[in-house]
Amino acid sequence: MPFLDTPNTTMYYDIFEPDFTTTPYSSHVFTVLLIHGFGGTPESDFGAQLPALRSHYRVIAPHLHGYGRSKHSSNYALTFYRDDADDLVTLLDSLNFGYVLVLGFSDGGIVGLVLAALYPQRVLAVAVMGAQPTINTQNVADIRHWLLETPLAEDWQQELAKLHGEPYWRSLPRMYVEGQERLVGAGGVIITDGELASIRCPALIMHGKRDRIVPADYARTISERIPNSQMLLFDAGHAAHVRCEQEYTSAIMNFFLIQQSTKGA
Repeated sequence: MPFLDTPNTTMYYDIFEPDFTTTPYSSHVFTVLLIHGFGGTPESDFGAQLPALRSHYRVIAPHLHGYGRSKHSSNYALTFYRDDADDLVTLLDSLNFGYVLVLGFSDGGIVGLVLAALYPQRVLAVAVMGAQPTINTQNVADIRHWLLETPLAEDWQQELAKLHGEPYWRSLPRMYVEGQERLVGAGGVIITDGELASIRCPALIMHGKRDRIVPADYARTISERIPNSQMLLFDAGHAAHVRCEQEYTSAIMNFFLIQQSTKGA
């Protein structure tokens, strides 16, 4: 199994090579980096998109610190989004990948934006869903209600146990809420306006109009800060990529293929 020691964790990752039974062979293959959200893994968050992505791209699918087969976590540090970005750069370095197309969901979207801001030479384009640049007390209250005050759906509990292991997964919701509370206590800034403004690669900012966890206004803020970014809203909640699967898949594929064509591939 492929594992990599980074400064912050022991990271598990998969590499899915392009499916050349559906794609003409190309001597230059672009790479998509998948960055999953809280409670997920790349295959659980992007499983529906993997066939389309593999029809054109190589896909790197790491499990972030504390999730899946990567090393378990005992807390969410104030710097965990940036730590995740650093871990991903370490992974790209170890695999000798220069730049990648980035696809992130929720927390993974935040990490993708941090990656594009702090490591601009590594990101050809970034597409994110459900990201936020700041967090406030109301956001944390909504997260607490979602994860701790309302019983988790039985099917999600079963998925969390399968992805992250029993009994470890049961500690994740409380650790996550406590980590978000610490972020609010430290000022609530996850990625600064200046960092967003420094992103120069093409950016597709997506969000669900009816998101009760991360309000859609955050997408508007991000899009306003990033020069020449595109914004796409879906008639759905936080998991808009699941509720609007075909529309979402078409949007990201069109976006990435345009960026690929501008590079002459």
